[in-house]
Amino acid sequence: MNRYIPVAQPRIGIKEMFFTFRALKEKEISGYSTQYIPKFENEFAKLCGTDYAIAVNSGTSALHLALVALGIQDGDEVLVSAYTNMATFFPILQLGGVPIPVDVDPITFNMDPQDLRRLVSSKTKAIMVVHIFGHPAPMFEICEIAKQYGIPIIEDCAEAHGAMIAGKKVGSFGAIGCFSFYANKLVTTGEGGMLTTSDQKLRDSIKSISSLSFGKHQKFLHERDGYNFRLSNVQAGIGLAQLNRLPAMLRDKRKIVGIYNEYLEGHVNIQTPIELPGYTSVYWMYLIKLKKFSSNTTQKLISKLESKGIEARPGFIPFSDQIHVMKQFEISPRETPIASAAGLSTLYLPSGPSLKRNQIKYIVKNLNNELERVSEEEKLS
Repeated sequence: MNRYIPVAQPRIGIKEMFFTFRALKEKEISGYSTQYIPKFENEFAKLCGTDYAIAVNSGTSALHLALVALGIQDGDEVLVSAYTNMATFFPILQLGGVPIPVDVDPITFNMDPQDLRRLVSSKTKAIMVVHIFGHPAPMFEICEIAKQYGIPIIEDCAEAHGAMIAGKKVGSFGAIGCFSFYANKLVTTGEGGMLTTSDQKLRDSIKSISSLSFGKHQKFLHERDGYNFRLSNVQAGIGLAQLNRLPAMLRDKRKIVGIYNEYLEGHVNIQTPIELPGYTSVYWMYLIKLKKFSSNTTQKLISKLESKGIEARPGFIPFSDQIHVMKQFEISPRETPIASAAGLSTLYLPSGPSLKRNQIKYIVKNLNNELERVSEEEKLS
């Protein structure tokens, strides 16, 4: 057995190679090609249950475009899940908006609707929800709040391709859904992203702005400022092949979670991932939370696992704990204690779709051994 086990690896096969070769052979490589891009967009919209999808060059670009399309500008407040990758927050800051972190549920680490409701104000111009680690956020409750105050929702679905609540796919609840196709995502194009919407005006606006806002009648008489955020045709070909793999990927992910849970459920110091009734998680990564920890426990454990050939990574550091960003943008952080605790106590284990039972057994054995050693070291220090 290979004793180095990465946290994730993409699943690439003949179809991805064939579509890439065909695009190169026919010199269809740009973001204007109609060889694969429209089909990839159409198939992705079908997956999410929306009328439209727009392919772009990254998930971060997707979030940026969503904010621009909704008119977010200087001083506008956007309520955002506190526990997430900073890529969710950066576009708001870069547009001059004011991100307001919303604390999270201690079990799923998704946005807490009660904290959300407390934070809505006259300055709130959008709500950005993150479906963290593949488990959907409580969208029915969040949508009810958004509807009450007339606030549009942007869904960050970067880690949740195919996730559902009561049979409704993420990316179809809000005004706009945003997806990432980075190499460790459930659907990958290496780098890349997608926006989903059922609003034609938003679709047309996003499509134009993502491609430099060229004029309709006179190309170089631009309609407004724009960005070069297009996805290449080569990447779209890879994405099409990946969509065919997604159902099998999701089945394999659930098998992997089931095996991990066999060994770890009921552990005295580990909270395992949960799937709430009515929700369908896609388990992007196998995220665990340490119930007893100090500020250094997680990093020590990750280092010890690395020495055994097991890659593990810490959970996200919440927005309010990003001291360098706070200083750069002269922001006074809003305390989000549950998200801050999660940032210190969570880590994710190897979760690639081809992971085998004997590899998981090896990971769990070393996780238990090294966690015990770390705990003893901290008692003695």
